[in-house]
Amino acid sequence: MRRLMLLRLSWLTVTLLTVVALCGPAEPLWAGGLDRDALKKGMTLNEVVQAHGQPVRMEWVNLKGQAVFFLFYEAEDCLLCLRAILGKDVLTQEDGRTVLPLGFVTERLAGWGLKFYEQTKFPE
Repeated sequence: MRRLMLLRLSWLTVTLLTVVALCGPAEPLWAGGLDRDALKKGMTLNEVVQAHGQPVRMEWVNLKGQAVFFLFYEAEDCLLCLRAILGKDVLTQEDGRTVLPLGFVTERLAGWGLKFYEQTKFPE
């Protein structure tokens, strides 16, 4: 009886490992076509658009007389991530889609994420 249970458990383990191997490496939950690792402060507007394509939305923000241009790229919200560690850096639009805001000052990437967007749009 015990031998039969061990045999079934080993078959279950092999099957599970095979399924995981065939599925390949999982895409990060926060990836929505935008490679955040490729974002670097100081990138030009053209570099970002060439690397990531056309944004889903654009917006100008006036920060104490300084024009900040935001591009919004579609990104999945990190629902299963530990938000206490990673933080929620996406903005949920009225239509329910989540977007990652990228802010440009004089055509250079100055920052990105929800916190940067809110600090720029609603300064204290």
